[in-house]
Amino acid sequence: MSAVQITGCSGAGKTTIAAELARRGLASIDTDDVPLLARFVDEAGAMVAEPEAPDLAWLSRHSWAWDPARLDQEIAAAAPVTLYVCGGAANEIELAGRFTHVFLLEIDEPTMLARLEARPHNDWGRIGDTREHLRRFLPGYQARLRAAGAIAIDAGQPLEQVADAILARTLPGAAAGRPGRSCPAR
Repeated sequence: MSAVQITGCSGAGKTTIAAELARRGLASIDTDDVPLLARFVDEAGAMVAEPEAPDLAWLSRHSWAWDPARLDQEIAAAAPVTLYVCGGAANEIELAGRFTHVFLLEIDEPTMLARLEARPHNDWGRIGDTREHLRRFLPGYQARLRAAGAIAIDAGQPLEQVADAILARTLPGAAAGRPGRSCPAR
């Protein structure tokens, strides 16, 4: 079993890179789309429903987390090919040992805010206090991931270059648009 994580703050491009890798014939998932994998939890780890417009107080007591067993199922289901796991969670550093590589899609605050405003199918960053929460969260989040050994990729560059930078490290010999090993996208 082999898996690669591609993480980043909201608006960094995780969903977009998942689609690009799938377009290139690689097994990839957007963790937000996998049932029961990513979910909001309270301080005790119990799953909770997100309010319609979360405020800063609610956001400080809850986090977006992965279910480790569900993550393991997704990785095992992709075997023997490498699964590109595109997404982030509060417990991702604890789960980093499941991945051969962890990439951080790094962006600056103006880029993040512009992308949050422009995305059509996700209101996170535009509802309640989520925008302010993300503004406060971004610098420390990226610093923690870099300190934990994540490979930083400038996600402000064109999508093709971001994908090529990831594949250059995970599929030796892969050139732009030509993956080394492929399988149908999951």
